[in-house]
Order: sequence, then C-alpha cells, then structure tokens
Amino acid sequence: MRYGCCLPGGPCDAARAQRLLRMGFDYAEIAAAPLGAMREEEFAALCREVRAGGLPVETANCFLPGQLSLFAPQQAQALRGHVTRVLHRAAELGIRVIVFGSGGARRIPEGVSREAGEEALCAFLAWCGALCRETDVTLAVEPLRRAETNLLNTVEETARLLRPLGLSRVRLLADAYHVFCEEEPLSHLAGAAELLAHVHVAEPPRRVTPGADGGEYLARFTAALRGAGYGGRISIECGWTDFEAEMEQGLAFLRAQEAAHAPPSP
Repeated sequence: MRYGCCLPGGPCDAARAQRLLRMGFDYAEIAAAPLGAMREEEFAALCREVRAGGLPVETANCFLPGQLSLFAPQQAQALRGHVTRVLHRAAELGIRVIVFGSGGARRIPEGVSREAGEEALCAFLAWCGALCRETDVTLAVEPLRRAETNLLNTVEETARLLRPLGLSRVRLLADAYHVFCEEEPLSHLAGAAELLAHVHVAEPPRRVTPGADGGEYLARFTAALRGAGYGGRISIECGWTDFEAEMEQGLAFLRAQEAAHAPPSP
C-alpha cells in the first residue's frame, strides 16, 4: 500500500509537504480543477513548489469546477478545454490518477431522464479515456452519496456502468465515507476489484481522520480491500482541526491496519 494525504488550503505547500514526507506519507493529493485555470507562470511556480517539497504529487481530486456541467451544451467547449489542460498539466506534475467526483457537474438536471444522463456521462468518459491514454493518466470515477449527486452513488452501480465501456484508463475509486453513507455491503469491493484504481478514507460518520472514533468501520473496510486484493494508493480525505497531528494519527492507524491484515509469511 502507498499512503497519501489530500492537501487542504491550496494546491501545494512545500513546507507542509516536507513535514508529511517526514511523517512517512508516500505522496500528496491535490485539487485538479485549479490546474485548468492557472496561468503559465502560476503553473510553473506550482511545479517548483512540488519539487521543493520533495513529496510526490501522484493523485488529484476535484476534477471539474462547480460551474461546469456535463448537461450544458453551451459549456461543451469550455469543458473540453478544461479537461485537456488539466490532464496535460497533471501528467507534467507526475500525477498518475485523477479522481472524478464532481457531484454537481454530473448531477442529472430536472427534465433529463436517467437513461439520457448515463448516456451523456458515458460519452464524456469515452472522450476522457482517449485523452487519458495520450497523457498516461488514469481517471478514477468516484461514487458519491445521494446528498452530493444523483448519478453513480455506489461502487456496484459505478462498476456496472464502467465495465461495458472497456476504457483502460477510466477506472473506479472507492471512498469509505460514501460506502458507509450508502450502507453499501463491503463485499462490493471484491466485486469491483478489477476496476479499483484508488481509495479515499475517512472515519465515518463524522468524516474525521482514520482511527479518531475507534476505527471499527475502517478496520472492516481495509480488511475488505485486502481481501479484494487491493494493494494500491490510499489517500486520507477528511475534515480536521489540527491538520498535522491528525494526519500523523491517521497514517499510523492505516499502517497498523495493513500490518494486521497482511498475509502470513511463508
């Protein structure tokens, strides 16, 4: 497993990244949407900041800004321009996975049928998939709880939509908080194992750092991941009051869970 931290308060801070590196984090996760709006000099400064921090930026979230929608034809050109800039800049930063949550952008508006909504999403993912192959970046679609969107709320539902598309660079993210909120069986992680490309964790129901409320649910969640054969990246994405102390606590909890569920030595 590789463990990362979703960085709050801006795209990247070298001093904070260095402290997270000393704690033992393997990578940082930043917001992707700002990459699409940065001027060239701003992006160059970000690249320098990432290099100075020493902590690889391997993943990103918040793919689309809130003002864009998959269901607004007048925004199609702006949407494609944004995605193209984000993916190319992500590749330049060394980002390997971008999380496509963006619940507002993919929310099916009133007057649009479920079938039409899924068709529009599939067409968008197919277009993204071609650009992802070109940039060598994977797009991980994130199931979100119903309070955040009305399209793709569970791991099972998302896997069912993605499989027929056969897009090698469009995969699936599992977020422990959303799985908990939707009361989805943890067995669905194994059912979607071949599509899992990334994982987010926070302690439900308060969405705090892993282990802060005892860790019982996350212990079962991480055990289910191991049982599904997942051995990739896991990012802490949670609310916090003391960022650095809570990230250190969360990382220690996750590493303890990995050790507890490691296969026996031969």
